[in-house]
Amino acid sequence: MKPISQRHFFLILICCVVNTSWAGMDLVGETKESIIYINLDTSETHGSVVKADGSQDFHRQQRLGDLVYLSSRFVNEYDCVKKQVRQLALSIYPENMANGGELLNDTQAKDWLTPGAGSALSMLLLKACQTLQK
Repeated sequence: MKPISQRHFFLILICCVVNTSWAGMDLVGETKESIIYINLDTSETHGSVVKADGSQDFHRQQRLGDLVYLSSRFVNEYDCVKKQVRQLALSIYPENMANGGELLNDTQAKDWLTPGAGSALSMLLLKACQTLQK
């Protein structure tokens, strides 16, 4: 058996790290702006509220003030009775799949929102609330 080259070793290592950091992420859907994922493996349920982390990869660069980014990771709460969502935490990254180093880490909880039909938030709400029906 031939020994593995250093180059191949690092490629395998990178694949393992990437797969580990995205373990449990389920594809929610794709809009014209982005691809949305949610992690229901680690979600928490309290009554009709589901708390779950997720991520969003954008097709085009986004701006938040002076920051330019292509992906975000977030923690949201989804109220399945009131059909509302609130963001608990947000991190943004300059590259897709949360790569390139964190540009922002906001842990300030936001107000509850009622998402518009067909929006990324409405897709996340629907997917998160499916866990209550199981």
